[in-house]
Amino acid sequence: MPRTRADGKAAPQSWLAGAWKWGAGSLSAGAAAVSIISAVRDVTGAGQVRWIGVSPAADTVWAIGDTVQLATTITDGRGGVIPRIAVGWTSTDTSVATVDTAGAVVARAPGSTTIVAAAGGRIAQSRILVRQRPAAIRLLGDTLLRVAEGGNARLLARVVDARGHPVPGQTISWRSSDSAIASVDSTARVSAALAGRAVLAASSGTVAAELPLEVYAVPASITLLAGDNQRATVGRRLPDPVGAQVVSRGGRPMSGVALLLRSDDDTDSLALAGDTSDARGIAQVSWTLGGRPGRHRLRLGIAGEGSIGTTVAADADPVAENTRITTLDDSLSGVAGRALSDSVRVRVTDSLGAPMPDVAIAWDAPAGSIAGGSARTDANGEASARWTLGLRAGAQRASVRVGGSVAGPRFTLTAAALPGPAAQIARVGTALLKGRAGQALASRITLQVTDGAGNPVPGTRVSLRPSGGSVDARTPETDSLGRVSTVWTLGNAAGVQHLVASVAGVDRSIEIPAEARPGPAAKAAFEGAATTARAGRPLPHPMVVTITDSLGNPVPGTPVRFAARSGKVSPARARTDQKGAVAVRWTLGAAAGTQQLDVTTGDRQARRLGELRIKSRP
Repeated sequence: MPRTRADGKAAPQSWLAGAWKWGAGSLSAGAAAVSIISAVRDVTGAGQVRWIGVSPAADTVWAIGDTVQLATTITDGRGGVIPRIAVGWTSTDTSVATVDTAGAVVARAPGSTTIVAAAGGRIAQSRILVRQRPAAIRLLGDTLLRVAEGGNARLLARVVDARGHPVPGQTISWRSSDSAIASVDSTARVSAALAGRAVLAASSGTVAAELPLEVYAVPASITLLAGDNQRATVGRRLPDPVGAQVVSRGGRPMSGVALLLRSDDDTDSLALAGDTSDARGIAQVSWTLGGRPGRHRLRLGIAGEGSIGTTVAADADPVAENTRITTLDDSLSGVAGRALSDSVRVRVTDSLGAPMPDVAIAWDAPAGSIAGGSARTDANGEASARWTLGLRAGAQRASVRVGGSVAGPRFTLTAAALPGPAAQIARVGTALLKGRAGQALASRITLQVTDGAGNPVPGTRVSLRPSGGSVDARTPETDSLGRVSTVWTLGNAAGVQHLVASVAGVDRSIEIPAEARPGPAAKAAFEGAATTARAGRPLPHPMVVTITDSLGNPVPGTPVRFAARSGKVSPARARTDQKGAVAVRWTLGAAAGTQQLDVTTGDRQARRLGELRIKSRP
């Protein structure tokens, strides 16, 4: 007999068969449903139940927490609706949805489940599908995102359904309204670039949300603009204020930043112009140095930013009247043109002898140079330098100045610059040397020995070797001026003679020439004269008469007179040639016998030089 529904129509046999079939299979697996069927059989009128239906038979829930109200219709064998019949409810998957005793189904998680209604041993079912529908994007965190310039942040957001429950499997895309201020990558990571405001937009399908973003400036550095490396006398204010600019991570000046000032000397006085940096990010500091001479340092920093700051240095010059400079070396000496073997050292103290450390030092060596000099005194107030002496031998001076002022206190160092080893020998004077052979030169010969820089070298032996004659000392020693002086007695031979001077260790010796002139005419020598000849006739050949001095040196250019006691001589007067010779022709007298030719000097005070005698025959 067919089953009727509440409206009086016959219930489909296929539905009933499916229901019983489900009941036979599913309820055997679901103990809860079986217990419900057993319970409702005891209810009054339950034995009359022939059919039960559930409405809606299927439904979709779009949000977790949404409720679907199910209703049942129960009929008897005649198709009449049976009221007040207890109905048992159960869900085949309570993790997806639950149902209460009144048939109210509450969605718990995405998925599907079957809600079973049982009464009088009969069951009906409703298929419930829980499928979340994105309704909005929920932003997690503050309503305003603040990120430091140059910083990063991670965006957190969820796609939720209408009741605010997360919808799994949804992808959120982000976009910045101003990428110059900040950008967002595919992992929802915000990178702040410049100070400013922007909007971060999130979207997923048809839903979207916006998050306001503020990128705030952060100090990144303090740039020193002016006032570094100044100097003033202790207790005085520096001439110019120290100027520094606060710059953000984006490279922009930052105004309104409070600066922290710290000096390494507690006696310094610091005054900041204004409480914070101005509109250009600049702050100025007036700095009055304390009473300690030496270098002072000022640190400019930012509150809470210990790693950000800059340091300014200034020098406090000591008062000249309170400064003492002493040398640590007893005596200084070295070879001219070379560095002293040891560094020169000085100590700077105050008038009570207390060291002045870290005070500026300036070195100067007018005749030489200072290398590697300490620019400042050490912890003991000491400073040192390498002094290379000037090229000139003698006393040399270098100076040390304390402080940066040219009028600062000075100390003079003195060193003896000694000549180096002998490098050359030279004659003093350039006059040509001339003298009579065999006699001493009228002027003494002076020689000087010098080093490579031209400094006289005293105490050096000089070897003198004349080619002729003699000197009064063969190896004299140079005096304090590096000189030796000697008398040269020329040799007997007329002509150019040489004096060689040399010094051990000097490669080149010198050779001094002197012209040895012959003495006055003293002798006459006849060459080519016959011993006999015919009277009254000329000699067959001219005679050569050579005039020499007492040492036998020919005397050129001297006037000579010839006189024949008989006969005739030609020339009667002559001047000797370069070899001291004169050619003479003599015609003998007519008388036979011994004839004589006399030779005398041709000056007023004629001196007899010699005579020639020839025997004449008829």
